[in-house]
Amino acid sequence: MTGNSALQELFDACGTAELLADGVRLSATALHHGADDWSRALRRAGVTRGDRIVCALPNGAAFAQLLVAALADGVTLAPAPPSEDVVPLMESLDARMAVAMASTNRHVAVPSRTGGPPGGPIHPRASAARSDSIAFLLRSSGSTATPRWSAISERAVLSVLHSHLPYLEMDGSVSLSILPWHHAFGLILGLLPALLRSRRIVTTSESARDVAVLIALAQAQGVTQMSMVPLVAERLAAQQAGRELLTTLRGGLVGGAPFDAALAAVLCESRLRVGYGQTEAGPGIMLGQPGEFAAGFIGRPVGCEVRIDADGVLAFRGDNASDGYWEHGSLGALDQDRWHRTGDLVTCTDGAYTFIGRASLSFKLSNGTVVDAPRIEAALRAHLPRISHVVLAPHDGGSLAVLYSTHDALPLDAAEVRQLLGGLRAYLKRLVCVSVDAWVRSAKGEIDRRQLPAVA
Repeated sequence: MTGNSALQELFDACGTAELLADGVRLSATALHHGADDWSRALRRAGVTRGDRIVCALPNGAAFAQLLVAALADGVTLAPAPPSEDVVPLMESLDARMAVAMASTNRHVAVPSRTGGPPGGPIHPRASAARSDSIAFLLRSSGSTATPRWSAISERAVLSVLHSHLPYLEMDGSVSLSILPWHHAFGLILGLLPALLRSRRIVTTSESARDVAVLIALAQAQGVTQMSMVPLVAERLAAQQAGRELLTTLRGGLVGGAPFDAALAAVLCESRLRVGYGQTEAGPGIMLGQPGEFAAGFIGRPVGCEVRIDADGVLAFRGDNASDGYWEHGSLGALDQDRWHRTGDLVTCTDGAYTFIGRASLSFKLSNGTVVDAPRIEAALRAHLPRISHVVLAPHDGGSLAVLYSTHDALPLDAAEVRQLLGGLRAYLKRLVCVSVDAWVRSAKGEIDRRQLPAVA
């Protein structure tokens, strides 16, 4: 391909990765030609470097081809879930156009059957703002704050690829790509490395919750590499065939959410690595060694500097840092030499970092007493290893509720819990043993604290 992006060099050749998506196989050559077709179609429509395209496509051929074309030509891609209405997104991101699987809007292009550009002309919108050198606008999950669109530069993408590729065991692999490509983890640490180094990429539109589908795909295709969030690893570990898959994989990352000691014990028998990062870090900050897992362990710095601020919050800086946020119709740039605070409380022992909790989860009771929920929850898990999940929450304003689950489904000793609460023991109003299935959890496996089980 010919292009004018710093990333274009990555895709000069066809590569070797063929794509198997929902049973349809496309060779590396076919994917390359499809990307060329997208590039020519966008240029004919006047979509060029610094323009933005909303991409609301599922994992598959169309996404992969459009991605390569956009990266080579320096067009900023803003991925979104396939189910999202792209029209408001085009307006809020001042995008020239969108690509989706179906639409009647004239500014939305619908891919061909093979994932290439539509047969007819593309009709872009007018746009005033530019986003030169920005490869992606990626929306955060909102786990630490209101979701925001981070501007991930070409420099940041290259930085993360160069620092992480040597550890990903991608060369000649058969990669099962189940992470959604519209998320930073699945895109920059999943799809891009696989396109560059894998022999075959296997993906599916089926939900990753269906572990039977994943196991069958892995067995049928001889999968050697797979990255996942802890919830998927937990579901695989619950089945014998899933445990066998975890232990036979040659490589892959587990990240996106904390994991407990029980899952860590299973993953210690694998060649998988823990991965840690945020959307604003493209999303690479830390990695562990193969099979190195422990409750809360998030790895060691890779490709950037890190520090722990006085309040215990992890911060990082480096070429992986985002250029800023897209807000109010323009890009708000940030200092590239800044220390970026992650909002995550961590500890460090001999260079290995452990996640404690999110600083934002602390709260005040009605009398002004501050409850440092992340650290107290971490202390409860450390001293009471039967705990699998635990949440501190305000109850009736001036008192505390402690909700928890245990590995054996039996309740904790209330006196022991009160003792561990220290000076907060007098505020404990409710201590509730919750069934593991009663928690509302995110797709990554984190507990949704806005929808806690009833404690009344």
